[in-house]
Parts: sequence; structure tokens; C-alpha cells
Amino acid sequence: MTASRTNAPQTDDFRIERRAGEWVVTFTPTGARFYFGDDGMETRSSDSDVPPEDLPMDYDPLEVERMAALVAYAARGHAT
Repeated sequence: MTASRTNAPQTDDFRIERRAGEWVVTFTPTGARFYFGDDGMETRSSDSDVPPEDLPMDYDPLEVERMAALVAYAARGHAT
């Protein structure tokens, strides 16, 4: 029995930007973007510039979203 192998997302796989009152966290391997408000809640659905059929399948999407939320949380805590 072989286990499914997925890459674990790392914090340096993400880019974060502050745009018009929200934090935009981009997962650079896939281009997926996640949007968070100052309260930490996701403000809108994630999107990507990469068509779904071309997305790498070696990342667990739930792990990517969880890490994006953690990155946004850390950035909000250090914003001035």
C-alpha cells in the first residue's frame, strides 16, 4: 500500500500584498490567490490565473488554504 505523496506548502511559497483594505496571499507554485480582511476572515473566493486542468496536483488544496490563512494572520500582526 503506497501513500499519496503531496508537497507540503512552505511559507516561502507565498507572496503577500496589501490592496484596498484586504490582504492578498498568492501561492506562487499555482498562482492561487486568497483574500483576507483585517479581521482574518476570507473576504472573497480564491482565484487563480492558471486553468484548473493545468494546476499541479502535488499540493493539497486544503493545506494551501490553511497556510495562506496563517501567512495572512502573521502579516496582519506585523502591519503598521
